[in-house]
This record gives sequence, structure tokens and C-alpha cells, in this order.
Amino acid sequence: MANYYEILEVSEKASKEVIEKAYRVLAKKYHPDGKPQEEKFEAENKMKQINEAYDILSDPEKRRQYDMELQKKRQEEENKKRKEQEILQETYERMLQGENQNTEVKQSQVNGNYSNTSNEKYKMETAKAINEQIQRAYRQAYNDYWKSRGYKIKEKWTWKKTKELIKVLLIILLIILFLWFFPPTHELLVSFYEDNFLVKAIVDIIVNIVKGIGMGIYQFIMKIFGN
Repeated sequence: MANYYEILEVSEKASKEVIEKAYRVLAKKYHPDGKPQEEKFEAENKMKQINEAYDILSDPEKRRQYDMELQKKRQEEENKKRKEQEILQETYERMLQGENQNTEVKQSQVNGNYSNTSNEKYKMETAKAINEQIQRAYRQAYNDYWKSRGYKIKEKWTWKKTKELIKVLLIILLIILFLWFFPPTHELLVSFYEDNFLVKAIVDIIVNIVKGIGMGIYQFIMKIFGN
């Protein structure tokens, strides 16, 4: 449902005079006759929306009926969101209840195995691990639910992902070093480097950056220990 107030860029409490003034300003701004040929189609669509909005909001009876429909639509959307939240909460509670049952079983095993040794540290670590498992399951259920509704979920960058990225980069670096110092592939890499201007420029930039960082670290160390 189109929001005619947003199309005319006015408040929902705007007076008839304000609506008429907004219409004149927008009509002058988006009239196709004042637009280049490549912008006429977009301007015509915009003017169609503006005229439609003005036709409804400039008529008191049409505006009253539209306001009722707009309010009804908003109420339906709020009810839909509330229902979705309730479904998500119920899903989480059911999942949490199942995890709590598993927790009780695991905790009883811990208590039985370590009641004589009173290993509180182990119990705390076990409880922490179970809690993390519950949180991961909840986040996964939450993401799956909203993905099924067509939303894109942006995952938070964590230190764990950073370590994995560093690990991958180190593996790639080791592979490159191996290929560089292995005679057969060394010749191919040198030939590829010399025959491709773009590759050569990129590699030279990276090498200069690495050299600059290394020189900066060396000078810093010498400055500290040289005194």
C-alpha cells in the first residue's frame, strides 16, 4: 500500500493548504517536460504517483477513507510482527527446554563422577560449554527463521573468524614460498611475473610495502636497543 503522505513529503497531520503547496512544488520538480529524454520515463512514473497521492489527500472524504485503510494496514503489520516474535520466542523456549533437559542429564553425570573429588572447575567449564551450545543453537534458529522470511542476516565478525582467516593466509603464504623456492615452479613464476605488467606492478607494490614495514620495525628496534 502506497504511503501518499511520504510521496508528497508531508506530515499525516498536514493541512489542505500544505498538501496543495507540496503538490505544486513536486509537480514542478518532476514534470516530464522539464526533463532530459533519458529521465522522462522515471519522471512520468513519479508524476503519476504524485497526482494519485494529491487526488486522494486533497479530497476530505477520500483522505478520511485512506487514513482508515492506512491505519488498518499498519495494525495488520504490527500484528504480523508481533506474531512472528511470538513464534520465535516459542521456538526459543522449546529449544531451551530441550537443552535444559540435556543439561540436567549432563550435570547429574558430572555430579556423580566428580562428587568425591569436588572438581568445581570442571563443573563450571562444563556449564559454560553447555550455555555456549544453547546460545549457538538459539542464534542458528533465529538466523534460519529470518532467512526463511527472505531477510539477509549479517553475521558478527569474531576473533575466531579472524584466527581462521590468519591461518588460511599463512597456509597460502607457505604454498607461495614453496612454489617460489622449488626450481621448476620458480622459473614459471619468474616468467609469469616478467611477462605480465599488471602482475608485476601489484607484486612490486606488495614487496615495497613489506620492505617498508620491515624497515620501520628494524629502525624501531635499533632505536630502542641502540641506546
